[in-house]
Amino acid sequence: MSKSLKIISCLKVLRGSIAIAIGTSLFSVYLNFEVFDWAEHPILKSLATKDPLLQIFFSWLASITGEQLLHISILVCAMGILRWVEAVGIWFNQSWAEWLAVFSGLIYIPFEINELIYRFGWMMVLILLINILVVGYLAYVLNSKRLVSKL
Repeated sequence: MSKSLKIISCLKVLRGSIAIAIGTSLFSVYLNFEVFDWAEHPILKSLATKDPLLQIFFSWLASITGEQLLHISILVCAMGILRWVEAVGIWFNQSWAEWLAVFSGLIYIPFEINELIYRFGWMMVLILLINILVVGYLAYVLNSKRLVSKL
């Protein structure tokens, strides 16, 4: 397996781990949802006063129901598990995992472009470029495998 595929696999493990950490954190909040007051939490309150984007985020969090929070946490954990499955498959040079990674990466590109259009940020440019590079490289690897199998 090429070094590039190992790097992509490690990147997928990292992204999956982050997603699962976020999902389990949201589930923990869901378990304590009835007693948790977003507006009065001292740390969150101090963060929100310094950043208008966090104010918007915390006001959105305050508007969601416990059931919605549970669904979001399950979805985020499922996305993390999908990243791990992709990573293992890519590590073992499985074409199905590379196809899965290409399609799951392609799904994010329109959202990332939309984010750039409405809220430009260099971090989003970097994320979009990395995603395009990963998807492009995996498509190249899949195309190379297809050409080799025809010979």
